[in-house]
Amino acid sequence: MAQSFMTQADLNEATKLQKRQQFEEERKKRIFNAKQRLYGLDIPTIERQIAEKNKTRQLEQERERRHEEQTEMMQKIIHAKELEMEKRKRLAESDLNFYRCRFQNKEQRREFDLNDPEGMKKSKPARNADDDITLGISSAQIFLGEDLGHRERQRRQREQQRAWLDQQIAERKQAENARLQADRVLQESIQSRDQRLEEMAKSERKTRNQILDSLQQYNNELARRKRDERLRQQKEKAEDDLAEIYNMLSSDMLTENPDVAQSRTHPNKKIAFMYRGMTPEELKDFRRDQQQQMVERKKHETEQQLMDKQWEQYALNMDRELQLKDREMERRRQKEYAKILEENDRLAREQKLQKDLNDQIMLSNRVTQEFYDKFNTTTR
Repeated sequence: MAQSFMTQADLNEATKLQKRQQFEEERKKRIFNAKQRLYGLDIPTIERQIAEKNKTRQLEQERERRHEEQTEMMQKIIHAKELEMEKRKRLAESDLNFYRCRFQNKEQRREFDLNDPEGMKKSKPARNADDDITLGISSAQIFLGEDLGHRERQRRQREQQRAWLDQQIAERKQAENARLQADRVLQESIQSRDQRLEEMAKSERKTRNQILDSLQQYNNELARRKRDERLRQQKEKAEDDLAEIYNMLSSDMLTENPDVAQSRTHPNKKIAFMYRGMTPEELKDFRRDQQQQMVERKKHETEQQLMDKQWEQYALNMDRELQLKDREMERRRQKEYAKILEENDRLAREQKLQKDLNDQIMLSNRVTQEFYDKFNTTTR
């Protein structure tokens, strides 16, 4: 029995094919559904996408702004640390250069005689005698058995080694003392700087406290003035209210004096807010005008009713004429409809004859339903 094996590439290709088929089925549901298919642009979706993009852009800008602020703050801290490290480095280099200039000159080296540019001028003959102290082991001038000052030479060598050792110890002590002195100077400078900063902080706190005290005094004085001003305004308002109440009680409005309603500029004009009603003569004239208006209104209503009856009669006559016209047009329409039916029957018979002719002679290979079933099977 044959057994088939599938590689990872085959599995990936099958997964892609399944995803494409699923996407095609979802696309068919959207496109072939006439109720859900949209024509043109989907404005709400576009607006929602624009809003989401704007929100994403704002969040990205806010994130970038915070990152820039944090980066700027870190750069400031790094710059301050770099300045401090540079300062320490300069101090260390200054101390090192001072030590080199003070204790590490070329002339102070043990092997300076080997690199001395004036060595040839200062050099001596190769050998003055057997006890010449300038001769060394590698001078090839004194050999074993020929050295007459062996003990003296060893003694001098030990003294020289002891002198070199003492010199090295002294140099190390001097270097250590110089280092301690530099550390002490650095510590004193740091302490003086801290003390100066502390004094500046105390001065700043003192100045701030003085400013706060002055502001507190100014605010207290301002509050007292506002309180006095508010009490004065309340007192004046109470006095004004009492004066207004007295004026209102003693005014012509509350005493209802009819003479105060008459205008001084126009004899037939009344002041509205001072008016307190009509006099008996004015009431009599008012009643007479009302009776006259009622008579005129009844006359106008009678004329209006007569005119309405005339319009109703005219409307009835027009309706009767329109009905006659409609009946005549209906009879004409029925005649034309009968003619159209006869013409349609004739055309139908001719079309049927033509179709039978086409089916028998011209259209022997007709299109079946299978041809139409091939449409709308894919979205592409």
